[in-house]
Amino acid sequence: MTIYLMQGTDDATRVDEIEGKLKSTIPDLKRVPSLEDIDEISINGVERSIVVLVAAAPEIGDVENLIDVVSRHPRNIFFIVIGGDISARDYKRLIQSGNADWVAEAGLPQEILEIVGRVSAPAPARNAHAAESPVVVSFVPSAGGVGNSTLAIETAIHLVRDKSTTDAKVALVDLDFQSSHVCDYLDIAPKFQFDEIVAAPGRLDDQLLSAFISRHPSGLDVFAASRSRFHTRDLDIEALSALFDRMAHRYAYIVIDLPLSVHSWTIPLLAASKGILVTGLNTIPGLRQIEETLRALRAEALITADKRAVVNRCDFGLLRKVVRADHVARILGDEKRLFVRNTRVALECVNLGTPMTIAYPSDKAVKDIAAIADYCVALKSAAPKRV
Repeated sequence: MTIYLMQGTDDATRVDEIEGKLKSTIPDLKRVPSLEDIDEISINGVERSIVVLVAAAPEIGDVENLIDVVSRHPRNIFFIVIGGDISARDYKRLIQSGNADWVAEAGLPQEILEIVGRVSAPAPARNAHAAESPVVVSFVPSAGGVGNSTLAIETAIHLVRDKSTTDAKVALVDLDFQSSHVCDYLDIAPKFQFDEIVAAPGRLDDQLLSAFISRHPSGLDVFAASRSRFHTRDLDIEALSALFDRMAHRYAYIVIDLPLSVHSWTIPLLAASKGILVTGLNTIPGLRQIEETLRALRAEALITADKRAVVNRCDFGLLRKVVRADHVARILGDEKRLFVRNTRVALECVNLGTPMTIAYPSDKAVKDIAAIADYCVALKSAAPKRV
């Protein structure tokens, strides 16, 4: 299938640069000066023709003009518009034209490939997993600074890359609105505008949900908002339910990075999870915090999810035994637990914005992360729950 690149701006240099970025992954890309230059056989054929339109800067906010442009042409032409930032509301209006999607230049070329795959795939293939209940796994920090976000990120990336889950869509949801840093760790921009659904949860549809996604090159979809350090912002139960009900039709695995603080939606969300991983450190205070958090979770009758401790940044002895294993056994008792060892590459990967699972797949800590991902996969057969 030929994909066409069309210039909608006077900045030819910018179009040349975009063409260069796309050519390596879309070798059949064909640049045309206008729609009239698209092969007639392609327009009249069964498949939809896909036109990548590079928008001029002034048109970024001029959605009315863009909608008019894409609506005036046959329905068998689909436009992928490349531009700057666009509001969730404007994005939704453009999508509702039925003829277009929007991609920021930072998302090239991965997002274009995903859109092409979605547009060209038959309808049954796109909706094959819609009726399946997703596996919701919540990472719960027992204290601050225990690496909860890092563990959630690495687990989600591993689920995306593992052969057993290669066809499964995975989402990572960061619900820490005051000190969110998931997108910093992944070197992507946060796009989740939760105010849009708090005001009117019923407005949330697939198009608006797509506007909230920060797409990582690995294939992971991330839902994270910009930090709001000194302003209290929060979801409510109705908005959160609308979000996860919509996500349930798209994702096989939903990994949640919970904040240390407790909110009105914390217990209902944990009650809807199939697995809960309580994270902490291998120190006596750290182990006690893990145990106390697990005990508090078990005291909540609504929370029936499988629960495990994840002891992070562990040291291992010469015989591959966890250092201070006697302390772990004494404090955690019969609690099921997973261990993730300390590794020198963790800080380097945080600074580079690259997950360890991608940069150092053979690192022993990544092998430990694989065990957490295997735990998530094993939950697939659990009874379905809804948020």
